[in-house]
Amino acid sequence: MDFKKMYQRLESLYNFGECKYYHSLSFLEKHKLLIQLNDCYIITNNWTNISDIFKSKEECINLLFCFNGDYQEYLAELALFTALQMSKTEDLEAIETFVNNLSKLSTYAVTVLAEIKEESGYSIGRLEERIKQKEEQYQSLNRLIFDGQPHYQRVMFYLIHLQSFKRENVIEDTFLGKKIDDQWKKGRKISTNLTLSPLKVRPLYTLVPSTPERKIDHPPFQHIFTYPWKLFVFLCCIVRENFEAQGVQAIRFQVVGDGVDVLLTASNHQEFRYGSFDEFAIEFCKVNQYQLFPNELRNLHTIFQNLVERKLLTVVEDEYRIPTTIEDVIYHTRLFIPLIAESKQLRGRLEQWVDELREKR
Repeated sequence: MDFKKMYQRLESLYNFGECKYYHSLSFLEKHKLLIQLNDCYIITNNWTNISDIFKSKEECINLLFCFNGDYQEYLAELALFTALQMSKTEDLEAIETFVNNLSKLSTYAVTVLAEIKEESGYSIGRLEERIKQKEEQYQSLNRLIFDGQPHYQRVMFYLIHLQSFKRENVIEDTFLGKKIDDQWKKGRKISTNLTLSPLKVRPLYTLVPSTPERKIDHPPFQHIFTYPWKLFVFLCCIVRENFEAQGVQAIRFQVVGDGVDVLLTASNHQEFRYGSFDEFAIEFCKVNQYQLFPNELRNLHTIFQNLVERKLLTVVEDEYRIPTTIEDVIYHTRLFIPLIAESKQLRGRLEQWVDELREKR
């Protein structure tokens, strides 16, 4: 098996949430970490739960390899071998501790112990021979995960994480569609990686940076349609302007150093700081049950700065605003349909969320 290719496929799933179907990844489907739809694999909520634990892509992918049943048993044998050495084959307390810590592998561990049992205790030599027979098979994978031979602490690290994995019912995925409202449906899987290079072929189910299928006449807007979170930030600014156009000072996005604060005005006309824009966006995602991957959403303030550089936003008295020249383009060109008409539901949920926050004050 080509583990390097498998790693590349897992890396693609980690970044973009879906890839073509490959039989070599079917062991992850058995654990409900992937689901097959048509001819592609899509990550599940079980996958996003795991990726959220690890801040390192490498650690997350390494753990995913360990879900392979045969490899997992091989690692269990390695850990058991070390436990036996530490117990000097007679102190059963160390073995019992090992079995208790790896409850899901305890049946397999007991089976192995039964097979290597001798009158005088347990034969480390027999277990060592079992391990050696498998070493060649997993040599390249060991190099990939452990940068050489597996060592006890790292083996136990991955095995204990496997034990703590709690499989949930898989949340159903819906087709991505072309409209903003379809793409931002509740429960959508959305990449939080702001530095991903856009895919040339748009995914079928996950919302990630990708080249729009339909050409947008205005290049600056072609850019924000390519990057989901840039589009989200810009729509939030549209919502801010719409409130003001209705005579309501509901929400403002204030420049604070390198960050962005969200200021809300309660129904009693008292303005208060809600928090950072990241906090505002994260809570909105929770309310809409968005499945964010690979990690928590952060650094959205950089998008505001980027949109200013692209002249899609401007700063007026330390507040991010949409220039009137850009508003003219939005409402008086063919851009109106894809940007405004086809985002009505998402903007409506944003407006409702803002109103709810204002009433809570």
